[in-house]
Amino acid sequence: MLTPEQVKQWSSTRVAAEKTTDRLQYLIDEAKLRIELFAARPFVEGDSRLAMIHFRLVESMALTDNDESLGLDARGIVSEGDLGYSYTINREAVTTGFPLIDSLLRQWMTYVDQQTDGGTTQAMSS
Repeated sequence: MLTPEQVKQWSSTRVAAEKTTDRLQYLIDEAKLRIELFAARPFVEGDSRLAMIHFRLVESMALTDNDESLGLDARGIVSEGDLGYSYTINREAVTTGFPLIDSLLRQWMTYVDQQTDGGTTQAMSS
């Protein structure tokens, strides 16, 4: 399981290193929930690919962890004009809020499906 100390150690961003342990733990938990909602399957501990995606999502969330970004994200606003009069809302697909993470999760889900025959565990017969 990802810990706040690991995020601070692995991240190359000053922002992540300066976050409090409590705030990083909150972001870790929220990222795990976003992954579960996006993938529509339980989080898998011990999968190195998913662990990397989880870390990257936490790091991305730490970089955008401010009131303005959180408000836009909560309202589903993708872009907003300078004066706040024009904005675009994207509600067509489930997203973690970060296109790179969405892409990585889709690749991970495809990989897992290929390795497990679509998520169904098969017993080997001898």
